[in-house]
Amino acid sequence: MGNNGFIDGVHLINEEHFITCTNEGSISLWGVNRKKPLAVVLNAHGVNAANNMPNWVTAIAAMRNTDLVASGSCDGYIRFWKCDNQFRNLLPLHSVYINGFINALQFSSDGRFLVVAVGQEHRLGRWFKVKEAKNDICIITLKT
Repeated sequence: MGNNGFIDGVHLINEEHFITCTNEGSISLWGVNRKKPLAVVLNAHGVNAANNMPNWVTAIAAMRNTDLVASGSCDGYIRFWKCDNQFRNLLPLHSVYINGFINALQFSSDGRFLVVAVGQEHRLGRWFKVKEAKNDICIITLKT
């Protein structure tokens, strides 16, 4: 079971694992020596009620050499995930809502912050627009 859509983002977790996100709403956890994902979360950000399609996962980030992953979507939610001890599953931890498209995510090098790029539109095109949103950079302080 792999990705059906196109891979929209990829981020290294550690020297042996990486994470990807797709336009068809899935997040996949990979091992560098495997051809298929170790774990897949389908509809990771739910389904759009207007068109019954999965919400596009538009951004992905991993805190380097930890088990913490964050994903962002066109639904405005940033979801935090935990990789289990064997990197065979992704477990939901928490979510934060920011009005707009989550276009990019990056953890700070010390792990104290998550930097979020938010926009009125998707970074790759103008298919949808959230007029109430502001093009902005948000910084989320993480508890250590």
